[in-house]
Amino acid sequence: MEFTDYTNAWAKSEVYQGKWMIGIGILIAIAFGQIFRSDNILLKGTLVPAGLLLAILLGYGSYIIYSRPAHAKEMIRIYQHDPEEAIKIEMTKHIKDNKAGNMLMRTYPVLMLISIVALWLVTSSYFKGMTVGFAILFISAFIIDNGFVSRSNAFIAFLNSGPLHTTPTSTR
Repeated sequence: MEFTDYTNAWAKSEVYQGKWMIGIGILIAIAFGQIFRSDNILLKGTLVPAGLLLAILLGYGSYIIYSRPAHAKEMIRIYQHDPEEAIKIEMTKHIKDNKAGNMLMRTYPVLMLISIVALWLVTSSYFKGMTVGFAILFISAFIIDNGFVSRSNAFIAFLNSGPLHTTPTSTR
């Protein structure tokens, strides 16, 4: 596969995940409103982590939908003028993203376990709801970041396989 094709496919898959994030965020926003109006103290405790999850889903999902196609277009433009520079830029970007993503992928399970342990330590229904909400938040963040990290890992593997050798301008 050529660099431009792979870059476009990567951007489309990122946008696809961003759209799913926004769709799920809208559903959670509806549930958020219903919980806010309810009298259930346990559910009210989930509002703080649900608000954070909404910020991630709607905010980061929107950012992904907006930024990834523009990034792909810019990388393709650079690649057409200087393929080696484009590959270097993409490699640096994905390695940096993976470093942060992999650190978070190790952090989320620990935070989720802390939330579950806290569930047995707290006595208030409100705080029990909060601990359940945070466990769900950390599981959701793990799933979200896993998608981004796995696609980034695949892009790094593609770049390491030598995309310059698959271009029509290659002298091979």
